[in-house]
Amino acid sequence: MPCPTPVSRRGRPGTTFVWPAAPAARPDNVAAAGQKLDLGGASAGKLSFIGAATNGDHRGTATVTFTDGTTATADLSFGDWILPGGGNDPVFGNTLVARTVYRNQPGAAGPSASVYATAPLEIAAGKKVATITLPADPDLHVFALGLG
Repeated sequence: MPCPTPVSRRGRPGTTFVWPAAPAARPDNVAAAGQKLDLGGASAGKLSFIGAATNGDHRGTATVTFTDGTTATADLSFGDWILPGGGNDPVFGNTLVARTVYRNQPGAAGPSASVYATAPLEIAAGKKVATITLPADPDLHVFALGLG
């Protein structure tokens, strides 16, 4: 999929993210497989995920652990990168972040592809994010975290 230039972008209202600066032919996303992401006590009022699903629409939940030991769950559900919900409109409360005119495939240009932002998790004032544990669903692909 032709990807946007690696720059800071606006995700959901109140969040921003940085698109991965992966070299050509190198991964620019992570397939959710239960990984624990260390945010080192990041301060944020909102958290959303930037990504897309493959092989249809997929629902998932991430666990956010705060530095005080408490946890919260965050929606990590994305529509399919080509046909979300069987059409073109985002599903699961996702917001469209980027849509290509076409996607690369052998022999010719294929249909457009999309990347979405999840609805943000509202984080209570004073809370600091220690880690985020992704669900175990390899059809959920995360390109970035949106923080605000």
